[in-house]
Amino acid sequence: MMLCYFFLFLCIIIPQVVNRNRYRTEQKQPEQILEDKGKGMEYQYLKIANKLEQQILAGEYLAGDKLPSLRKLRAATGRSISTVYQAYEELENRGLVEVREKSGFFARPLLNDILSLPKKGVSPVKSHKVAINVLSSMMQRSLNNPNRIPFGEAALANSLLPGKQMAAAVRSAAMGYQDGSHSGYGAPAGYKQLQKEISKRSLDLPNGSCASEIIISQGCMSGIELCLRSVARPGDTILLESPTFLCYLQLIEDLNMQALEIPADPSTGLDVERLEKTLDEHDIRAALFNSTFQNPLGFDMAAEAKEELVTLFTERGIPIIEDNIYNNLYFGELKPLSLKHFDNQGMVLYCNSFSKDLMPDLRIGWVLAGKYREKVKRLKFNNSLASPQLMQHALAQYLEGSGYERHLRKLRNSLRKQAADMSHSIVRYFPAETRISSPKGGLTLWVELPGNVDSLKLFRLAEKENISILPGTLCSGTGQYDHCIRLCYGHPWNDRMEKGMATLGRLIKSLEKTEVKNNSEVNTEEIVVGLNTDPEILRIEDIIRNVPLQNSASTLRFHQSISGNILKLLASNELHGGFVFGECNDDRFVVRYLTTYYLKIVGPTQMADKIKEAEYQDLAELPWIGIPAECPYCQLMEDLFFERGFNPRQAIIANDEAAILTMIKAGVGLSFMLEDQAMILAEKGSLVVWEQERFTFPLSFVTLASAQDDERVQAIQKVIEKIW
Repeated sequence: MMLCYFFLFLCIIIPQVVNRNRYRTEQKQPEQILEDKGKGMEYQYLKIANKLEQQILAGEYLAGDKLPSLRKLRAATGRSISTVYQAYEELENRGLVEVREKSGFFARPLLNDILSLPKKGVSPVKSHKVAINVLSSMMQRSLNNPNRIPFGEAALANSLLPGKQMAAAVRSAAMGYQDGSHSGYGAPAGYKQLQKEISKRSLDLPNGSCASEIIISQGCMSGIELCLRSVARPGDTILLESPTFLCYLQLIEDLNMQALEIPADPSTGLDVERLEKTLDEHDIRAALFNSTFQNPLGFDMAAEAKEELVTLFTERGIPIIEDNIYNNLYFGELKPLSLKHFDNQGMVLYCNSFSKDLMPDLRIGWVLAGKYREKVKRLKFNNSLASPQLMQHALAQYLEGSGYERHLRKLRNSLRKQAADMSHSIVRYFPAETRISSPKGGLTLWVELPGNVDSLKLFRLAEKENISILPGTLCSGTGQYDHCIRLCYGHPWNDRMEKGMATLGRLIKSLEKTEVKNNSEVNTEEIVVGLNTDPEILRIEDIIRNVPLQNSASTLRFHQSISGNILKLLASNELHGGFVFGECNDDRFVVRYLTTYYLKIVGPTQMADKIKEAEYQDLAELPWIGIPAECPYCQLMEDLFFERGFNPRQAIIANDEAAILTMIKAGVGLSFMLEDQAMILAEKGSLVVWEQERFTFPLSFVTLASAQDDERVQAIQKVIEKIW
């Protein structure tokens, strides 16, 4: 009988104990697992790999140098051949080592200092309206085309994603619909178990566990929108890094806010002293920063700088919205600290998601909103009640195991290698003057091309070759990155990617030659001037009479546009001078003040009773003919209405004076008009003038500061001085 019990013990009890211990091991955090197993033989290969990596990064082995053979390394470390081979496999995955058949292991070229870093952007002038959605829509059609070589979209290749594991988790979670556990809306802030799993991976936050503070959102951008709406109103100014992420600009435009861009260093990020000066000079309502592996530059601010930044904003009571979506995609040994880590007052609204490191289609993000939590939670509830339960339960199940951490370690190695592969391919095919960023993590490379290459033209040419890129002009509302592009290294490098980069390099060189040819052969004989209103007002007949065309090879051409567009065309050397309404304090330009005009608010005769005795609030409630952000009328409207807390309704958008006048006569809405014209039309009964106020409107002639030695610029400046 005793033998039977003993046999039962061996067969049943011991396996249960072993399985229980195995289960406990699986539930440990990855740091614990590494620590436990690292004491044995199984993880000794990581110690060898880390040591060799340090030697390569320190320059003890240069690119192309042969590394110790398996036998030599076995003798030096006392480990087995299989352990040493695993170490080399790990280094190959990290992109530090390449294997040459029958020759051994060699150090690969590193990611850092391959080419010079891009130049830092110019100083911010003032806050500006954003008008980028139309151009962005055109680009998105290209970025979302699955048949194109995907250099443009910051996303991962399917081969790098744990699709099978997530599919299994979704199938398991779907049982909740069968048993009824997922039949309701779910908690507005999110599924508790998912909040708990996210909290486990946020141990760097100052208050430890944060599960009860987490609000689940529909992706990271949804969280950022909720935060922006919680801390700012239409017309408020939001501080951004420059260059910045396209979707931030789109969101600010949609929320009718203004952007103020402060240049970021491609290596170190924002200068805190410069930030302090900016806050002194401008009325900033909130900041939106991506300070860890910033998109598009890829920098990671030092921990000390992040702490100083948070302290600076906290002391001034200015909230920071932090997008930390790339924090798991680091190329070093340790995950960087977030801005939220240094937040003790609840002034950092932290946003993250699983879109960039796990599955884009999950559409699950999360927010730690600090002192603004209740407002964010209320806005989310009003907008969507709650997030769908299925994917929350599936993600929670997946995160409960250790598969996510294993996936991240493999993914980081892949991305580091792919970043190096793309960077070295750029060196092979792009012009010698090209500059590229040196990302410390994330998914994007910022590429500065020769100054005469237009990234929009490059985009269109690349699209015809079935290649997607993101033009740098979409990463700012200032027009200063027109010669830059953003590339994504989210896909493993192969022959197709290499050929695509070779084609892109060929297109860039063709544009470079074309622009040089155009500048030297065509534009030398043509003076191009930007006009922003009626030629009679601008004295164009006098200009034509005084430009010395008869006895020279020069021709004169006029380009009709609005003031903001004229400044952009000047900055890109497409105009030699231009007329601009409104203030222009940009140090890129030489501004000659000409005269001051006055504007009146005008409207349809059908609205005469509502307009004549109206106050600002009454005018704001009437329909308006909207104006593009590049038009100075738009800035005037903000100054008059948004600063008073009013938000006029735009019935239609127009940027042509004749079209605006037609719409006013047709009864569409109100607009601005030069006073002299308005009074003449009012006497004819064509429109109604609001008599209470008139608004100063300076007219200037503007040229590009860096083009002052150009004979065409000098010629047109002399004519303007003579007739004005």
